[in-house]
Amino acid sequence: MKDLIKLLDKNLKYTSHEIMDGCLYIKIASRRSETKCPFCGEMSCKVHSTYKRSYQDLPIQGMKVIQILDKRKMLCQNQECVHTTISERFDFSSGK
Repeated sequence: MKDLIKLLDKNLKYTSHEIMDGCLYIKIASRRSETKCPFCGEMSCKVHSTYKRSYQDLPIQGMKVIQILDKRKMLCQNQECVHTTISERFDFSSGK
């Protein structure tokens, strides 16, 4: 399972999975300690908040597959940047 998650994005890690009501839920999270602001390029390690984002994937053996990603909102540490909070971005999700 861990190798499968790395194919989505090398910055993701597998945390757990669960089969419930004929659906496979795969929980994943970031391995990064910091992320780059997409607007100014400054690196940030200050977490503002976290939230869950789910993505439906192709079925496995007839089971629906849902990936649940723990995403973080970070505080941009560049005082000149007009964006105070930024959301982590990953290769497989929208908004690269």
